[in-house]
Amino acid sequence: MNTIRAIQDQSDYEDYWDFLNYQIDGYWLDEKLDELYPNNLYKGLIPTLVYWMEREDEKEVVWKRILPNKNETSICPILMCPDDNDFSCTLIVAEIRNCGNLIQWKQIGLDKTKEWDAEKTGSTVEWFDKLDEFNFSIHEYLTMVENFRERLSIDKIRIEEK
Repeated sequence: MNTIRAIQDQSDYEDYWDFLNYQIDGYWLDEKLDELYPNNLYKGLIPTLVYWMEREDEKEVVWKRILPNKNETSICPILMCPDDNDFSCTLIVAEIRNCGNLIQWKQIGLDKTKEWDAEKTGSTVEWFDKLDEFNFSIHEYLTMVENFRERLSIDKIRIEEK
C-alpha cells in the first residue's frame, strides 16, 4: 500500500506562494517525475487542487474527477504549470479508480489533448512507463482531498487581501 498526503511545500520559484503538495511514499510527486524524466521541467509543477486556478470550468473538472464514484474511473488533472494556473501548459493527469476501500492511481501521464475544452482534458495522454500503479487506502486518500478542500478557503482569503 502506498501513502499519499497533502503537505505544505515551499515553491521552487521566488515569486510564488507556498502551497499544499502531493507527497507520495515520502517524496514530492513533481520531484519524482523530474527524477524519472529529466529535462521535461516537471519539478515545480503544482497540484490542480489549489485555489488560484484561473478557470472555473477547469476547477470543476478537477474536483469532479479527483474522487470518482465507487467502481468508476476518471482521468484527473493532478499537476499543472504554476505560470498559467490552468490546463494550457504542462498538465499531468492520473487515471484514478475508486475500488471502494482502495483508490488506485492506475497510471500517470502527460496530457496531450488539443481541444481547449476542460471536459475533454485527458482524452489524449502520453502515459509514463517508469511509474508503477499507486494504491492508497480510502481513508488516507479522503484525508488528503479534505486537506486540499480546507486549504481553499485559507488561500481565498490570502488572495483577496492581496
